[in-house]
Amino acid sequence: MVDQTCGEDRAMNRNQSSMVEATNPMDPGGKINLKGLWIEDYEKLLGELGEKRYKARQLASWIYDKGITDFAQMTELSKDLRKKLNQIAVIDSIKLVKRQISQKDISEKFLFELSDGEKIETVLIWEGKRVTVCLSTQVGCQLGCTFCATGKMGFKRNLTAGEIIDQIITLGEHGITHVVLMGMGEPLLNYDHTLKALKIMNNELGLSFAAKKITLSTAGIPPMIEKLAEEKLKIKLAISLNVATDEKRNKLMPINKKYPLKELLDAVKYFVKQTKRGITFEYVLIEDVNDSEKDAQELSKLIRGIRCKINLIPYNPVPDLPYQRPSQETVLAFRDYLYPRCPAVTLRWSKGEDILAACGQLRTLS
Repeated sequence: MVDQTCGEDRAMNRNQSSMVEATNPMDPGGKINLKGLWIEDYEKLLGELGEKRYKARQLASWIYDKGITDFAQMTELSKDLRKKLNQIAVIDSIKLVKRQISQKDISEKFLFELSDGEKIETVLIWEGKRVTVCLSTQVGCQLGCTFCATGKMGFKRNLTAGEIIDQIITLGEHGITHVVLMGMGEPLLNYDHTLKALKIMNNELGLSFAAKKITLSTAGIPPMIEKLAEEKLKIKLAISLNVATDEKRNKLMPINKKYPLKELLDAVKYFVKQTKRGITFEYVLIEDVNDSEKDAQELSKLIRGIRCKINLIPYNPVPDLPYQRPSQETVLAFRDYLYPRCPAVTLRWSKGEDILAACGQLRTLS
């Protein structure tokens, strides 16, 4: 008599190995983590399990739209399929380690532990009915911007798509309305997982966020900006510019040595042309570094003719770094010079500074 169970187990193992290589690493228990995979991944997995591909949409809806993590509760799927999934897969979650609440404003910072013990930080910001989550896309960052706490901690690894979106899922009870990829890491240097996370966020079978409520912030990786322009996702793009000359930007942001301002702006213009949407230039004002009237003049000349707005962010001090925030008088003078010379100028005072949750302050010590 043939032992069909053993044969099925061997087939499962082959399918599992094939699936993992194509999409997502296994969890510590040796099973595939389905959180962070998407329709095409589920179709591949189901096909290898001998199941109909249309069930991929059902599986995605159970995991993301309904938030179910127990296969037994996925009653729309057959018992046989649920049994197969239970044998080879899990729907894992990141672990909340610490929560800090600002005493100065309505913001909170969350420390999450990942399956391998690494840690990331995520921030929630309340502004009236608007609740924004600031997501991390990497553990640390390899860009080494000299004014940024994340850059100071160095780079450890990319997050998976599952770890990116799980920051939203875990904090979902807070009624998140907007998503910004402005936390730890450079999203465009984790392109594939970031893109998959964006698709999950934006799809009705996923987390159902409108594209106009999602913003990706980048220090400026021109080839990836151009690639993102071709994705037709309609999300918002923000460029962390901070300086208007190559000489100064090379010192503050080493990535500029590889991709100088002309190359960056050419990619930005391509993005605007392809998407027919304007972009945001983020400009962190640092005392005696980039806050003079001459700096404002150079900035207004640099972005002339580009459909954009400028978001001014007074620097948030970071322990052990030599930079300081300009006076309010200097900040307002810089803003007033730019407008109306620039299309639109906004001034954003970051929240969460007292808990090191403000722009540029995120850093874990593990």
